[in-house]
This record gives sequence, C-alpha cells and structure tokens, in this order.
Amino acid sequence: MPISDLLSRPLRALFALAVTAAMLLMAAPAADAATDTAAPTAPGAPTFTQVTPFAVTLTWPPSTDDVGVSDYLVRRVLPTGGTWTDGTPGTTNTITIRDLTPNNEYTFTILATDAAGNTSAASPAATVRTLRYTAGAMCSVTYRPTSSGSGSFFAQVDMTNLTEGPWQEWTLAFTLASGQQIAPEWGFRQNGTRWSQTFVWLWSSGAGPLQPGGTRSTTFAGTYAGSNAPPTEYAINDHPCTVTGVAVPPGQPGNLTATDVRPGSVSLSWTAATPGSRPISGYEVLVDGYRYTCVGVNPLGCLVSGLSPATGYAFSVRAVDTAGLVGAASTIVVRTPAATPPTAPGGPAVSGITATGATLTWAPSTAGTSPLTGYVVYRLDGTTETAVSVTPNATTTTATLTGLTPGTSYAFRVRARDTSGVLSAPSPTATFTTSAPPSTCKVAYAVSDWSNGSGFTANLTVTNTGTSTVSGWTLRFGFPAGQRVVQGWNATWAQTGSDVTATNLSWNAAIAPGASTAIGFNGAHNGTNPGPAAFTLNGAACTVS
Repeated sequence: MPISDLLSRPLRALFALAVTAAMLLMAAPAADAATDTAAPTAPGAPTFTQVTPFAVTLTWPPSTDDVGVSDYLVRRVLPTGGTWTDGTPGTTNTITIRDLTPNNEYTFTILATDAAGNTSAASPAATVRTLRYTAGAMCSVTYRPTSSGSGSFFAQVDMTNLTEGPWQEWTLAFTLASGQQIAPEWGFRQNGTRWSQTFVWLWSSGAGPLQPGGTRSTTFAGTYAGSNAPPTEYAINDHPCTVTGVAVPPGQPGNLTATDVRPGSVSLSWTAATPGSRPISGYEVLVDGYRYTCVGVNPLGCLVSGLSPATGYAFSVRAVDTAGLVGAASTIVVRTPAATPPTAPGGPAVSGITATGATLTWAPSTAGTSPLTGYVVYRLDGTTETAVSVTPNATTTTATLTGLTPGTSYAFRVRARDTSGVLSAPSPTATFTTSAPPSTCKVAYAVSDWSNGSGFTANLTVTNTGTSTVSGWTLRFGFPAGQRVVQGWNATWAQTGSDVTATNLSWNAAIAPGASTAIGFNGAHNGTNPGPAAFTLNGAACTVS
C-alpha cells in the first residue's frame, strides 16, 4: 500500500509540499553552478610558518566567490620550468608541504576554484628556503672515472641521501681544475672552476624522489689539459658531502731521461709510476703536448723520431690505469743538435726510356752526422717536388720510373736521407721525354683535282693496325695551304681554320683489327693543293701512305 494512503488528507498535502521543496533545493545548486561564470577573487600572498629542513606550512588570506570557493590550488615552481600542484578544500586556507629538500628555495602561488570550474588569478608569489640539515652529513658522493686520455674524459658521480627525508629537488656542485671543462650538452652550469647541476625527481616522475639511503648517479664528459684530477669540494644544496671511494690516479713516472739525442730523434726512458686505485695499463708520451704513438714493446722507453734538427721539444710521460685514469706527467725539455746533412747525390743519368717509363742512375752521397738510409726520387713540376720513389737502402743508387705518359717531358732529381730523417740538398735535375706510343692506325689520302682549277675530291682509307677494335673514332688533320672542306660523306665533317675533323657515323663506328673504313669529301683550294702531312685517330698519330 502506498504511504500516501496511510496519511490523512491534510497530512498528504503537507507531505507533497515537503517533497517538492526538497526537489527544488536539490536542483538549485546545479542550476546555480551551470549559470556561474564569475571566478573567485585572487587569494592573498601566502606566508610561511613551521619551516623545517623537510617541510613548510603555508597560510593565505582566503578568496571570495558569489557561490562559494570549492578548492585552493597550491602551485610550486620547479627548477625545470614546470609546476607541481597540491590542493586543499575551499574551506581550508592553510597547507603543510612535505618531502622538501634541506636548504632549498621554493616559490609558491595560490589559485581558487569554484563549483562551476572558474579559476581565480594567482596570488602574489612567495618564496621560502627550507632550513639547513644539521643532524649530520647530508650527502656522500663517489667519483667514478670511466675513461680518460688524449685530453678527453668520461666520468660518473654517485650521490647518496644520508638524511631521513626524500629529496625531490637538489643541486650538486663541485670544483674542477682550471684546465678541465665539461661539455655543454651534459647540462652543467659553470661559475669559474665551480660546476653545478640541478635535479628534479618528483613522486610522479621516473624513479621518484631520492629516498633516504638511496643513490642516484649523474654522468658527464669533457676535456682537460695537463692532468685529469678528480673533482673536489662536493656539495648538495651547499651542504658539504663526504667523499667515498675516490679513484686515485697513478703517480708520476720517475727518472725521465733522454738517453740518445740525435738531430732527428730522441730516445726516452723512465722508471715505473706507482699505481693508484687500479693497475697501470701503460704510458702516454706527449711531444709539445701532442700524443706520440711509440713503436716497440719497451713499456718504459720510447724512440721519438721525425724531429727537426736544432729544435727544442718538451717531452712528457704519464701513466694510465686500467680504467683510463691518467696520472700526473713527468716532463723534460730537450734540444736536438744541429745536423750535418748528407752530400747531394750526383746528377741522374737517364736510360731505358719507353713510352711509359725510364731508369735513373746516380752517384752516391756521403753521409753527414747520421748514416744514410736511402734515396728519395722527386718529380719536378715547376718548383714543386713530389716524391715518387724511395730506394730500399743506401747502396741502391738506381730507380725505375713507371706509369709515365707517352710523348711527355719530365724532370726528376734525387735527395739522400739519413737515419735521423735529414735530407740532403737535391741532385742536379735530369730531364727527358718519353717515347711516342706506337702507331695503331694508317691513313691513305688520295686526291683528284677538278678541271676548274679550284676544286678537288679527296678519298681517305682509315685502317686499324692495332690489336683491339676501335669503338668510335675521330680522325683529325690540318690543311697546309688554306684548303676547305665543302661537302663530305661516310663521316661527320667539321673545320675550324685549317683544322679538320671527321667523326664516325653509327654504322661505321667500329673498326676491327686489320679492317678499314673509307671516307671522303669534296673541297676547294686557292691554286695549290698539297696533302696533309699528319693524321691522328682518337689522338694517336697514324702512319701515312
């Protein structure tokens, strides 16, 4: 039975009115929210109380709204440029922000929202710095050099949180030597020799905050001049960090000595360096700051060659451990003595000239300060020397030249070289011309003069006297008396001044060995009509019959 049947008529009327009123009350807020477009007023600037190393309490003057404030948004500006947002109900104008990092600066703004989603303007920004951590060391670091050498390094720093609170934002700083630089792409800031990097690890990002007792790492690469010492004066948020497990580089090599000094070379020797944290894997030798690759198996010595006589050099030696960490260098300065060069070789005699080669023979040089090792043959192009051949020893005073161009003039001269790399003055210059290549074509030129005294017909037979097929050809010759080609056949004819060319047609482009092709033209002359003296086929001279 419906409940209305149990009520009297007056009671039923009152019940209906009550239900209607309740429905109107329930619908009213929705209607107000749907039509509300006015945002709350901006909250007042927050103030800070109960500031500790890990937390801070914010309180702000509340906003007003025509319907009512539903929430406050508490925004924290991040070093990366974004924001982190906390919130409170609209009836609460205070909040405690926890999980902050000691001695770190934070900036906050407050915004108000109403039930319709309207958001106020931001409050004035306010900044607070958490207190320093004083319950012991805040942090420890471990430096891990992963590679080092030739002026470049790659390293890692492990940071450990020694406090009882998680870190979401912190700044690592350390000092490098003046000759060390971190590459820009690794995100460090530089202030003189001080380098710093800021980290943001929120609860919502990646691995989250750095928890108490946890470790987070950063890596970087860069360059150095001199030694690559580990960083010093580590700090996080200006709290000095304890340093653990610092890799110690090798010590300096001892007794660096120049044992044999010559005009073009210096022999070095040294005693072993003391290992640091790791075994020594080898030694680097630098000549005036540039790394030199030693040849040989002596781990405590090096022959540096290719030096100039009468020149001072700084030689440095430093130990490198198995992780590539470089120790301090030992350095000495040595001046090479002036050298007496070998005497100049005798003028080369040329023999065995062919189209593509020749042989040079010369009188030997006399050694100067150092013994002779051989001779260098140079081709001359104007005043430019280009080395083309080196003899295997000092007793060989002949060189065979190959790969020359037929019918070309050449100039060559020779210098002696000694064991210090010192060259003699050049020999007198030998000049010669390679032979012309053998003819691989023959041209028969036959003329019939016309009775008018100014015209003629020329028939030419081009024969391939070589051993390979001619594939495509151009015949070239010159008229000696001003003759002109008027009209030709079996070729494409062209004339510029006295120079005449005949180029194959598609059907007679190939001339097999021993085969011939016939071409011809009608021409004009001015009273005399001598035949051409020379013909070339594709640039090679032909015999004329």
